[in-house]
Amino acid sequence: MRALRMVVLPVVALAVIMLGGCGRIAGLVEPVFLFNPVWAADGWVYYLREVSSDWTEVWRQRPDQGNEERVLGGPPQGSVCEEGVLSFLFAGSDGDVGVAIECGWDRMELLSYSPDDRKFEPLALTRFLGGAVLVGGDGRGYVEGPRVCGIAIGVLADGQASGFPSPVTVGGTTFNVSGGDSGCESVVLARSPATVGDRLFFITAPDSLGRLPLPPEVSPDDFTWHLTEWDGKSATARFLTELPGLADLAVSPDGRSVIAAVSSDNEGGVWSVDVGTGKKTRIADGGKAYAPSFSPDGKRFVYVENFKRLQFAAAR
Repeated sequence: MRALRMVVLPVVALAVIMLGGCGRIAGLVEPVFLFNPVWAADGWVYYLREVSSDWTEVWRQRPDQGNEERVLGGPPQGSVCEEGVLSFLFAGSDGDVGVAIECGWDRMELLSYSPDDRKFEPLALTRFLGGAVLVGGDGRGYVEGPRVCGIAIGVLADGQASGFPSPVTVGGTTFNVSGGDSGCESVVLARSPATVGDRLFFITAPDSLGRLPLPPEVSPDDFTWHLTEWDGKSATARFLTELPGLADLAVSPDGRSVIAAVSSDNEGGVWSVDVGTGKKTRIADGGKAYAPSFSPDGKRFVYVENFKRLQFAAAR
């Protein structure tokens, strides 16, 4: 399932890239998968709906009302990737919605969609990515993507994705979160960028240091994942808390809490982490959780459960 593999890429590391082209099985009805919800400033929740094994569409839904409507059936007019596949959505600036389009296996186009005027603006044309987040109206942000050494965090600026600006030191250990195609002995797995202002939050697996690239028998679920905060002004990092598995992150608009939607094989659910104290509280049980997004007022959030349904909950 071409679009779905973009979401599960971090879960099965880089091996999932080899799963492209899993077509239909005659006589079977394929389930509909939902992913990457973004709660936009216009009050709608935008998300991707996989309508076939190799095609996705952008839909939107009013929270709790159930009424849905299609927004985009494929790459918009004027896209560089006219024959591409809608790959993932991400939080844009000022309540806009970011749209990523996969152009083959090694290139990705990022666009910004404004719900107010229903227009798309180009952001970047870059190498293959698994996620992105913006930090300002000028197209700056952070990205997540595969490298030879593993899953990495990079910087988005001037329409291009590049490596993280400096090594990160947490708890006396210094490591590289930019992945890389060589020098893997200094790299750790890093993913799930989420921002508020100049602060970046992501998860790292410090015990992956010196063990990359991952051999086939080792899963990202085998590592301990740490929630980390990076202060862009002071270029310093701090450890907040351990998480029970692989997680997608969202930061509240006031920067006081982080939602971690855990999709680990070992444990699924949603946790709220107090940024000031690092205390984490489980606020949603159930199956595997993915891609949380806060409402504009920060009082609620939405996430995807088991790729099957949108779940809405109160933030704590």
